[in-house]
Amino acid sequence: MQQSLPQSSKSPVMPFSEFLFALFRALDKEGVRYCILRNYEDFPISNIGRDIDFLIYPFDLPGVNRALHSIHGIRIVGYTERHYVASFFLTGVSTSLQAQALQIDFDLSLTWKGLPYLPTDAVLNAMISRPAGNSTFFVPSPVHEAIISLLASLLVGGWLNEKYLARVSQVFADNRNEVIASLLPQFGLYTARQLVDSVISGDYARIVSCVRSLRISLILCNLFRRPLHSALSIARHYGGELTLRYSPKTLHAVSIFGADFRGNTSVISTLMPLLNSMAVVVELHHISTTLSHEHQLWDTHSSLNCSNDAPRSWLASMACVIILLVNTWVTQLMERRNLTLHIYDGCYQDLSINAKKYRYAGPMWLMQLLGVLFPSPYLWILLDVPDNISQSGCHKFLTTETLRLRNSYRSFVKTRKRYIILDAGRPSAIVAEDARDAIIDALALCTAKQLRDRF
Repeated sequence: MQQSLPQSSKSPVMPFSEFLFALFRALDKEGVRYCILRNYEDFPISNIGRDIDFLIYPFDLPGVNRALHSIHGIRIVGYTERHYVASFFLTGVSTSLQAQALQIDFDLSLTWKGLPYLPTDAVLNAMISRPAGNSTFFVPSPVHEAIISLLASLLVGGWLNEKYLARVSQVFADNRNEVIASLLPQFGLYTARQLVDSVISGDYARIVSCVRSLRISLILCNLFRRPLHSALSIARHYGGELTLRYSPKTLHAVSIFGADFRGNTSVISTLMPLLNSMAVVVELHHISTTLSHEHQLWDTHSSLNCSNDAPRSWLASMACVIILLVNTWVTQLMERRNLTLHIYDGCYQDLSINAKKYRYAGPMWLMQLLGVLFPSPYLWILLDVPDNISQSGCHKFLTTETLRLRNSYRSFVKTRKRYIILDAGRPSAIVAEDARDAIIDALALCTAKQLRDRF
């Protein structure tokens, strides 16, 4: 069923402190036990990180979903879940980075490759309260927070996050025996002592050299205590990663295109910063640049000797289309990282609608046939050319060719399942805001169905 998305009405953005208090109240109402793992020092005034990291029990995740839905004024525009973390992406929240979107990660366990390096029970049972205005929230004990801040990058990523090193080193030095006791069950005495002493020394190279022994000790300790359970946890980890990487739910694509009369590039360049934190990865792909690049490659290796303005041969034109088709699918399948939002500047239909621009000389029926093989974006945004526009106080009316392009683009976009047509004759900032609102509507619609299916 085709669906033309209406332009959203602007709703007020909730200050970060107000959202934070509402979230704490909602989580408490649902009976969710939680603690905030790091970067809470400036709460409730601002958030110094790019997201907020909670630790919860896995069985409390449905309560988290209900809590977020109960907060008036925010919209959930993205959700992704691994066996150890669930990430929600919200809009309608103003952060210290002047963004209007926020990522919240709910860690379900503290693991590497499915093996826990710090038990959730130990952290939540030892958490402490911290005041925030007229409210309170919970954080890990200093020892647990230091371990998590260190191992989240060192063990999991294989690198050292120096942002936390000074604080971690001080906590390790002041509580050496307690830190070793916390690490002992998962890593053994020798590895725990080696890590703690390396951190206390502050030697970067020495700390990083502990990565291999940490991982080997974690595997051996878990396999020795619970061999079958640990083996299944590792298999589950890799199976989940494979499923998530190639699941269509992890990628949302939006195509923004038009006759390029007003300069679509200026709208997109204004739009991209407005999409920060709406997904783990927000990427821009230039279809027009890709097409031009493929044409140049073909011309370089072709024996055809034609001018830059002359149309290419049938064979050269179709080769470029096929290369574009392959590149598009490779991007879809190989560049998915958790939750990704791809913004496409242009669309494959440009070849058939505006063939002269790309020197396309192949048959249109074959182009239309190949067009059905391209992956379809979730949302199509047409930047429509108005009947007349004002530039420097004078009106310039559309040419016959521009009118033809406009009608062709409008006819095409109306065949898509989900689309919106925006008046590109207005200032780029206004058009970009309307495009952002349309993207939010589409993402919220998709995520709502995903969460209904999940919970």
